[in-house]
Amino acid sequence: MNGFKKHNIDHTSASSINMYAAAPCAWVAKYIYNKKFSFGLAAKAGVLVEGAVVNVLANGWDAEKATAEAMAQYNKASAFGASDADMKRGLAIPGMIENALAELAQYGEPEFDNDLMGKRQKKIELLCKGDGWELPVIGFIDFHYPKHGVIVDLKTTMAAPTNMSDEHMRQGAIYRQAMGNQAVRFLYVTGKKAVWHDVPEPGPILAEVKAILNRQERMLRHEADDIRAMVPVISSSYYWSGDSDLRKEMYNI
Repeated sequence: MNGFKKHNIDHTSASSINMYAAAPCAWVAKYIYNKKFSFGLAAKAGVLVEGAVVNVLANGWDAEKATAEAMAQYNKASAFGASDADMKRGLAIPGMIENALAELAQYGEPEFDNDLMGKRQKKIELLCKGDGWELPVIGFIDFHYPKHGVIVDLKTTMAAPTNMSDEHMRQGAIYRQAMGNQAVRFLYVTGKKAVWHDVPEPGPILAEVKAILNRQERMLRHEADDIRAMVPVISSSYYWSGDSDLRKEMYNI
């Protein structure tokens, strides 16, 4: 039995792969011990901005209404215990929505999947085969423009990056391969500007992803408590932000 089957892991994702690569201690807590991590305000802002953009582009909302709804939800979530950085992020949300809409206008209306609940993101799946194992890698596309052969992933940030991170490169490479090598573009929006980055040829990045999963599978051949005892604990990782009690529970650090 391979390590994935031993621990009842039947699929993975870019976010799981990235968590394992950056902080295997956090990955073990979440995916082996089923611990719940906090949903931070930075992530909340990203979800709300994307939701507002979808409501405008696909659901017929005007931008003012969509922005007001996003702000109301963020203000509710940040009403207690928000840091100065959280408050600044909230003030940036209207600009993020405006900049995203302005940049995406060039492509027209995106295509979503439909179900009884309305429009939803398109699911992608890519089968990765390693040393004696195979595992589906799944994900969900933010915006698909099949007429242009373009997939757009929207990222909210307080500082637009000069280059894509390794984490985003892995995500983009998985999406590009799964969608028949269509162009994948990452749109980074702040409250003041927008920056595009294009995902390069995915081959070398996917080879890295496979190498990461091969290592993960070998680790998973061990028992859960042995894995917990052997992984390095990166206490400064942002994955533990707001979850220091969970880190102490898992690793006594």
